[in-house]
Amino acid sequence: MSKLKILMVCLTLLLVAAVLPALGSDWPQFQKDQVHSGITGDSAPITAPNLTISWVNDTVIPADRMAGIDASPIVYNGSVYAVTSEGKLFKYSLDGTAAGGNWPVSFVTNPNDWDFQLATPAACNGYIYVLDSGSPYRTVPHDDLYAINADTGVIVDRVNITDYNYTQFNTPITCSCDGKHILFGSMNITTNYTTWVTSYLDGDYYCYNITDVSNIIPSWSPHHSSNGYYWAGAAVIGDYAVFGNESGGLVSINYTGSVVDEVDASDVYGFDVGSIRSSVTYSNETVISDDETGRIYFTSYNSSVNGSCYALGFNATTGHFITADNCSRFIGYSTSTPAYYNGRIYVGSSNGLYCLNATTLLPIWPTPTSVGVVQSSPAISTFYGLGNEYIYVTTNSLLGGIYCVNSSGDVVWNGTSTYYDNDEYASLSLAGAAISGGRVFYGNDEGVLHGRANYTLYDFSVGASVDKWAYKYQVNPNPPNTNVEPNIEFTTGEYANIAADDGIYASHETTTENYSAAHRFVFKIDDNEKPWITAINVAWNGKAWHDTGDPGATLYIWNGTGYEELDDDANSQDEFWLIGEKTSNISNYIDSSNNVTILVVQNDKDDGEDERSHIWTDYVKLVATP
Repeated sequence: MSKLKILMVCLTLLLVAAVLPALGSDWPQFQKDQVHSGITGDSAPITAPNLTISWVNDTVIPADRMAGIDASPIVYNGSVYAVTSEGKLFKYSLDGTAAGGNWPVSFVTNPNDWDFQLATPAACNGYIYVLDSGSPYRTVPHDDLYAINADTGVIVDRVNITDYNYTQFNTPITCSCDGKHILFGSMNITTNYTTWVTSYLDGDYYCYNITDVSNIIPSWSPHHSSNGYYWAGAAVIGDYAVFGNESGGLVSINYTGSVVDEVDASDVYGFDVGSIRSSVTYSNETVISDDETGRIYFTSYNSSVNGSCYALGFNATTGHFITADNCSRFIGYSTSTPAYYNGRIYVGSSNGLYCLNATTLLPIWPTPTSVGVVQSSPAISTFYGLGNEYIYVTTNSLLGGIYCVNSSGDVVWNGTSTYYDNDEYASLSLAGAAISGGRVFYGNDEGVLHGRANYTLYDFSVGASVDKWAYKYQVNPNPPNTNVEPNIEFTTGEYANIAADDGIYASHETTTENYSAAHRFVFKIDDNEKPWITAINVAWNGKAWHDTGDPGATLYIWNGTGYEELDDDANSQDEFWLIGEKTSNISNYIDSSNNVTILVVQNDKDDGEDERSHIWTDYVKLVATP
């Protein structure tokens, strides 16, 4: 298979994933994949997140709040992973539940060494690869690279890369599409603690073979740079790793370790590019000559206020830069990795969020969206259709937080970061976001990990209203043939009794022979949300029993022509849950008035004498997942 075909297989898999309405696909490394696309087909919140379902988790001790989470989180196999300044890897479920057992995993040899952890980890083949970024504060050399079992939290291998005390590993880890290699760079940094002046010296780029996770070995000798690498992650394009450095240089290296091409960006663009502190991203959709050619995109800065976004031709078959195909656009100080989608480049800077034409880099939005200082890289959901992408950026500015921007450049919603120590600067959010299954995840300097969601929760927490109703009390047959039985509406007091899962019930028993006790619930789905719903989850809590017959109850959902069973349980007089889900043919379950109808029926009939059918509802809810 040719190098180009190998590349196209990887990109095709990414595109297939992007068009499917997945319920929680992976975001396993920085900007999702080996070319740092930042694109997912998963949904994400496009209205202000539902705080009932969103969550925050505090991960660090108070002493380490200044740089708690400064690397992007990743999502792998239904879990969120984040590294903290204490040198720990945390694991949470998508709903924010902390993993137990070995989690969190400590990957710092000396716990007294306080480190900035800037390297976003990568997940591959069942393992999380983590770098101890290091800092000038560490007192002894220690292991730098760790392979951690993603399920158990067991460290299966640890590698000492260098014994030099002043080395920091501050680039994200890139895992190749074939799952055989990881790449990352280093920077040697010293600080004069009298003047607090930091000097950035040299550094190296590394490639390690992870085919045998218990024996991680170098793939080639480190590629040395006299200026080092800071935040500059490698894009893996076919057989080539492409990355920039502190002096504005770009290099393309073959997996054999040989340098294929190297350019000085300042020479290419005719001005002082300064430092490349973004990762490289790649798109093969912007073609200048043939199918073997695409473009790389990156940013730089050459002072505290100046910087640009760049496009440069790249031949994915030969690994060579095409310097004749180049353009740039001043955007201000930038460490943001550009994201390409549908002929556009989205990129952040000290001036805000830009949208540029991918061919010319001319602005599509006349002015950047003002969201504060964006050092992070845009994460983009394409779930809502072509031309309706939503862009998520975190801000490294006062109060930090996250912004959702639509493809027209309008801020749809924004949320500030949570902080606990009354220092608003601790809420800065430097690293950027990850998207999976309707949620967006990000951290802040205080070490708070956020999971924001716009799943809509329908329940009776504020009583009945125009979007929900409840009815009582008996039906025959079970289930009934129509979706309007039973048809006696709950009283105000009965609504109040099912407002929360608190052991207070709306209770009824039968009075007619051959009838079964029942409760019916109707929830009206928001019209704007209806087209995007990919799952309906229902949960009922209560008691259901018969004086002498079958205990328990059955949960149904109306499918347009009849009731479909979701769950049943033969519990007796103890409180229990009935839970069900629909993830296909969603339109069948939402009628023309946008109503979803739920029914719970006790499992046996009234015998016409003294043996009644009973149903007591404590709490019922419906969750619509966009």
